[in-house]
Amino acid sequence: MPDDVVERVAVDLAAADWQGKAAVHTCGSKDSAALTALAQRGALTGTLHPAYPFASVETAINGLPGAAFAIEADEPRLLAWLVELVRALDGHVLNIPPGQKALYHAALVIASNYAVTLYAVAEALLLDIGAERMAADAALNALVAGTVDNLRAQGLPAALTGPLTRADVTTIGAHLRALTPYPPVAEVYQALARLTYPVLRARGLNVEAIEALLRGYHAGEHS
Repeated sequence: MPDDVVERVAVDLAAADWQGKAAVHTCGSKDSAALTALAQRGALTGTLHPAYPFASVETAINGLPGAAFAIEADEPRLLAWLVELVRALDGHVLNIPPGQKALYHAALVIASNYAVTLYAVAEALLLDIGAERMAADAALNALVAGTVDNLRAQGLPAALTGPLTRADVTTIGAHLRALTPYPPVAEVYQALARLTYPVLRARGLNVEAIEALLRGYHAGEHS
């Protein structure tokens, strides 16, 4: 269901008396302004969004305890209620400043939704070279799970592995040449490499050789 439905539902509910009541929505990208129609009727308004992927009801029930929850409320009483609710689930509170809900949600989409997209791209590349899907998925699942484990245990920037951390321009160049038949993937590969520069710098690594390679590839020097 689109997030824009929140405003329409709020308008539909605004006929009631909301004095002394609170209204909270769980939409990820909308802030409490989506409930303006109810606030105008006297409601305390806020948002509570679980930072968790709802692939199924069962996984959500098992995974929500201990998850992070974004909360937003201008009124201290409602904010305190929302914090208490999160803590009852052994959750972590993410306080969202006014006007920043969409940026918060974009961060979650990048980390969660697009992780699935990148997995699908990697799987397609492996299938293109003749790998069986079961074997490809076994390899990718182990890599993704290991990466998540590394992030939990070591955090950033230590969790990063791979040729970028070694400034291995020979390997990176080989990747770019291999991706020549897949122009959109090659562009994403380069963009992700550049987005990794802050992590590399946090580890004290120099990115100049990597950037020189990427600039050369983009200029057509790979041919």
